[in-house]
Amino acid sequence: MREKRRYILFEVMSEGEVDKQRLQRAIWDSVYSLYGDTGASESRLWLTSYDCGEDTGIGVLRCAHRVVERVRAALACIHSVDGIRVAIRVIRVSGTLKGVRGK
Repeated sequence: MREKRRYILFEVMSEGEVDKQRLQRAIWDSVYSLYGDTGASESRLWLTSYDCGEDTGIGVLRCAHRVVERVRAALACIHSVDGIRVAIRVIRVSGTLKGVRGK
């Protein structure tokens, strides 16, 4: 049986521009440091999209439905990406991409 997924729409507020690869690495590092190899593999985390802007960037993370709160906690623990101070705010969680991008 296929695992259910959840999509997390988030906003990155930063002092500078943060590119997708650096953000993805920071998210993975945060998940690994909090939950280890087992927790990271259970999360089935994937950065589906990220549009970086001048001060803010909007992105969508896909994860397993059982670990949404763990992923939210890992996002809250990220304070800098390659020396650039950031804050990540979760906007919405949905079961479909259409639902997360809806409004």
